[in-house]
Amino acid sequence: MDLLCTLSDVKQLLGITDDTQDAKLLMLIKSASAKIEGYIGYSLGRKEYTNEEHAVNDLQLLQLNHFPLQTVTSVTAGGGSITDYKIIPEYARWGRLYRGYGWTGNEFVRGFTHDVVSGVYEIAVTYTAGYYLPNDTGYVEGADGSLPYDIVAVCLDLVVMRYNAEASGAIGLKAHTEGHISDTYTDDCFSVDLSAGAKKALDKYVFYGVA
Repeated sequence: MDLLCTLSDVKQLLGITDDTQDAKLLMLIKSASAKIEGYIGYSLGRKEYTNEEHAVNDLQLLQLNHFPLQTVTSVTAGGGSITDYKIIPEYARWGRLYRGYGWTGNEFVRGFTHDVVSGVYEIAVTYTAGYYLPNDTGYVEGADGSLPYDIVAVCLDLVVMRYNAEASGAIGLKAHTEGHISDTYTDDCFSVDLSAGAKKALDKYVFYGVA
């Protein structure tokens, strides 16, 4: 599971100096990380993907399954090596690999008029995609290949909010009155969800698919 912030940073923010709550805090980090990845729609950790298959599309952009694209080890089509591709940052951000001549290859025909149809799955790509996460040895805060710090900050905020809400018994609290003490909770009173501010910070990372 991807952990989008570190235990040490969470403990520093909360002023915790011992390890008695480490297990609980790690569980909160996992929960917050899952909510963030669920909202943006993809995994953020850096991984290698081997011989991922794609179809001929007769376009200049090949949409890979994971992103952001960092490096490409090999590309083959019909068993032959392809080397005339380019990793262009604005395309690589969403896992799109550029080739000027287009991703062409074997095609097939169908129908009475024998219309040519692209779509043969003969392209195989081995590549690395995703970010170095705060717990990775390759992580450098602010570096291009590392998890953007605004995502880290959202994760930290979620963990701290959840911890403090539990400590004060205020999870899900949406209204409180002093006279005769009347507290009102949301229906989902066991959850600290993404706030409007968190969603706004994450919106630029949301993947909406390919038009």
